[in-house]
Amino acid sequence: MTASDSARQYVAHALSDKAAHAKRDSLWRVSAILALIGLLIASYLSYAKLTGTEIACVQGVSDCSYVDSSPYAYLGGYGGVPIAYIGFAGYAAIFLTLLGERRLALLARYGKWLIFGMTLIGFLVSSYLVAVQAFILNSFCQWCMGSAVTMTALFGVSFARLWRALGAEPADEEAEQA
Repeated sequence: MTASDSARQYVAHALSDKAAHAKRDSLWRVSAILALIGLLIASYLSYAKLTGTEIACVQGVSDCSYVDSSPYAYLGGYGGVPIAYIGFAGYAAIFLTLLGERRLALLARYGKWLIFGMTLIGFLVSSYLVAVQAFILNSFCQWCMGSAVTMTALFGVSFARLWRALGAEPADEEAEQA
């Protein structure tokens, strides 16, 4: 093997590592963007609930006021914690965990699992709330549906990130042993 062959292999390996890192990084970015979108939606809904203002809604398409004033808009019914606040806390926790993956060793190691768990719970809760809107209230809130779509996409991306990380671990261990 000549020095030029060795250099070509080194460059090819470095480029493939960089491409793999960029792929992983792009999923992280998509997750962060989705978490921010969800956080913005939940912030708006929380603000409206906190101030008692009516939610802006496209009439004829959805009936946000009806959905927002139902007992299902609160954990535990009327007098309970507004679901919007729980959504805000959930999206904020996901976003902060994503940021922590880059700064804290514990989250760098277990953050993908934690985010997968949080988005799974968010997806299940969102699915339940969409079913309530469809089958019990017979009315939809466009903001709530936007949050449900955002959480579903976030769950899908978190699954892909975890799947990719689990697939990468044995190869990383083999490289360390060599």
